[in-house]
Amino acid sequence: MLLPFVMLAQDRLIPRSSLAISFDYARFAHTDSTNYVEMYFACFPPLVTLVHRSDGYHGYVELRTEIKNKQTGEYAVRNRSLLTVSVKDTADPSLHNTLVTQMGYILPRGEFTMYIAGIDSLAPERRDSLAIELTIPANPSTEGLTISDLELCSKIQQSTNTPGIFYKNAHEVIPNPTLLFGAANYPVIFHYVELYGLDSDDTYIVKTILADANGKPLQENSRKKQYGVRNAVEVGTTNVVKLGSGKYRYQLYVLSESSQPLARVEKSFFVYNPQAQVPQASNARMKETEMSGLTAEELDQEFAYLRYHATEPEIKLYSQVTSVEGKREFLGAFWSMVEQGKMGRDPIMRQEYLSRVKKASDRFRAFNREGWRTDRGRVFMLFDEPDEIERKPSTESGKPYEIWHFYQVENGIEFVFIDRTGFGEYILVHSTKRGELRDDTWRRLLQ
Repeated sequence: MLLPFVMLAQDRLIPRSSLAISFDYARFAHTDSTNYVEMYFACFPPLVTLVHRSDGYHGYVELRTEIKNKQTGEYAVRNRSLLTVSVKDTADPSLHNTLVTQMGYILPRGEFTMYIAGIDSLAPERRDSLAIELTIPANPSTEGLTISDLELCSKIQQSTNTPGIFYKNAHEVIPNPTLLFGAANYPVIFHYVELYGLDSDDTYIVKTILADANGKPLQENSRKKQYGVRNAVEVGTTNVVKLGSGKYRYQLYVLSESSQPLARVEKSFFVYNPQAQVPQASNARMKETEMSGLTAEELDQEFAYLRYHATEPEIKLYSQVTSVEGKREFLGAFWSMVEQGKMGRDPIMRQEYLSRVKKASDRFRAFNREGWRTDRGRVFMLFDEPDEIERKPSTESGKPYEIWHFYQVENGIEFVFIDRTGFGEYILVHSTKRGELRDDTWRRLLQ
């Protein structure tokens, strides 16, 4: 197995891959005007810088949480905490166990912006962050049955360990912030929700559905239950070992005994099951064969080229694959999707795409920045040669720029790049392509 670190002086281990923090949250009723918001964090130890001490290797991830009220601009939460990584040596099996922690805050009703950051404490330039819009609703106590957010977990069991950070309502509830499940890591999804406003005399039907990314039901399970109390906890399990790799929806419904819908909650999750038989399996194996002679470093580089076709969860998932065989298997399945048209893009064969990478690297290199990493390189790799390029040189009153026209994409699109620094790196400032940066006033940047 390839060691996922580079050894430096003073016995410091620097990860080969970028730091990645997984995050999820769930809102639970607290009072009529507040929610208790649980926040779940996960980090993969091989992505953290470690330093050697007498008792082993140690590292730290600083977790920063800031929650700001959008109306008042005031911070409801500003917190910092440390997540510790400690292993005996680089052969310690716990090095490959995902670290999970959680925090909880009471928040009033309102609209908030939540900023989450993870910082490698021994190498602060290595960090990961995200911003999320958060709504805290009122909790009406007179409108019948309501339900909390859905928490998807790696394990739930009854417990009396009340001081534990994962303890709630007589259960130990271990969250899975990665939302990644599968035969190799978590073959069973445990779910946890809280129900409010139940009628103690009524019988309810609890239905769980696993649906594909478009909402088409794939698996369904129902059971009747009489809770006998006004507020209750609902826990259950669903096996995902037969699902192919991809994105899915976990849906939970509460219905009356006569099957009238009363409450519903849903959360997206991901499955990585390379052993599952899926339509692309044959093509994926062919791709694996094509890459059979590549080293781990070469496979990492190839996935870096593919980052323009990858989602954030896929990038984080790949960072957790450490064996050469696992990387090759992952890339085989990934190339299979790209060659069939991934993320709504036109299909492109592996050799053609790698050819574009080489051309982009040759044409668009700027400073020490490889050509395929530049804005023009990215657009070239995704859309190939433009049908027309307008090149405008610099003038006394304006900077040089290029306009790339693609007449066969979305009935005609354009990309505008400006050399804003004067050193030859053209930055994308405007495009008419859906999903790209758009700035109809881009000409002001020429001054």
